[in-house]
Amino acid sequence: MNTKLRQPLILFIASFALIGLGMLLKVMHWFGTAAAGAVFGAGILVQLFSILWLIYVILRPGKIS
Repeated sequence: MNTKLRQPLILFIASFALIGLGMLLKVMHWFGTAAAGAVFGAGILVQLFSILWLIYVILRPGKIS
């Protein structure tokens, strides 16, 4: 796998941990709904950032390797 594509993909996959933790906090009612929403929102923002980063890496002019 290309090394420039690896970092955003790893970040995208790791963001599922934040989303899962946010959902777990929400369902189990741990630390209140504000903390659960913040963790879930952070996971979504990390996914958005990693997708935009990946699109930039793929579409930028020049050689990918």
